[in-house]
Amino acid sequence: MRTPILTLITSSILAAAGSLSATSLPVSASLPVQLNDIVDQTVEEKGMTGVVVGIWKSGKEIVIIQKGTANLDEETPLSQDDHFRIGSVTKSFTVTRILQLVDEGQISLDDPISDYIDDLQNGSATLRELADMSSGIFNYTEDGEFVGMLFEDISAPWTEQQLVDVGNRNAPYFAPGEGWHYTNTATVLLGMVIEEVTGNPLAQELETHLFEPLGLSETSYPMTPAMPSPFAHGYALFDEEEGVEDLTASNPTSSAGSGAMVSTLNDLQKWGVALGEGTLISPELQNERVQLLPNEDCPTCPEYDGYGMGIGNLEGWLGHTGDYLGYQSLVMHDEETDQTVVILTNFRNFTNADHLPTDLFREMVPLLTPEF
Repeated sequence: MRTPILTLITSSILAAAGSLSATSLPVSASLPVQLNDIVDQTVEEKGMTGVVVGIWKSGKEIVIIQKGTANLDEETPLSQDDHFRIGSVTKSFTVTRILQLVDEGQISLDDPISDYIDDLQNGSATLRELADMSSGIFNYTEDGEFVGMLFEDISAPWTEQQLVDVGNRNAPYFAPGEGWHYTNTATVLLGMVIEEVTGNPLAQELETHLFEPLGLSETSYPMTPAMPSPFAHGYALFDEEEGVEDLTASNPTSSAGSGAMVSTLNDLQKWGVALGEGTLISPELQNERVQLLPNEDCPTCPEYDGYGMGIGNLEGWLGHTGDYLGYQSLVMHDEETDQTVVILTNFRNFTNADHLPTDLFREMVPLLTPEF
């Protein structure tokens, strides 16, 4: 039976509040309490096993909220130091490396994917269209047979080509550039392009060109189910009566460049700033990156207000969200006010389409005013 410890680590909030006065930031003393109340309500209503929330301004930690358990069997409290599978936040890393290769003159966003991968439906779709989800290429995770095989053995390895083949056996949603549909297949393909062009595994390319420059020492692109310590177990709810299932031992190769990565709250704060401000790519490409397409008529797609190249908009903030087996994530940055929000949970409810970090973020944003 699930026995989550729904406790706020109040010392973290008090420490954050103390640092506010020390740095003379004009933050209401009631803000941590208000934010905690929002998290409390969501955790209670949704039956979440755990969640960690971090808010920073100008790189300074303002609020850290830690609730729930990292391991239900051992009743280990969740911590901001725990590693989480971050799902589709991986896309923002994969696409950033693609954009770096554009800056380096090794590829062009106007290149068709057929220049790199043969025998694809919608092979004329450009790298830009894959990156901003306008390629029309079928999303392999919407293939029922694949989903059945995935849950039959979540630890089984997959190759990138196998994932692409699943998508490719289904008809495209529309001709390239004629619509918008979020598709994991597109970002898996972009990861394959990176490997084709550089001759290196995607894990190596991300480590060398993204993780190391930003000091993301707790971030990785794993190829096995093993998790670095400490880590939060990932729990999924399929049936209210049966309770949650532990899906931690899933194989990240089933997501590849679209969702395989592992990270921590503090590393993702650094990434949120770099992603939102475009610090690892040229200003020209960052401007192209954030030309957002509206998220319309796609009930299976994430709840972005708009989507660019591996980057989304929520309430005017830029970043990315993620879903994985037993985990959900959100990383958002507002350049104007220099604020960053990271929300990680080791809970996913498969009985509905809720993305709990997004719901929490939308409730929090009205409190994060420019004066904050």
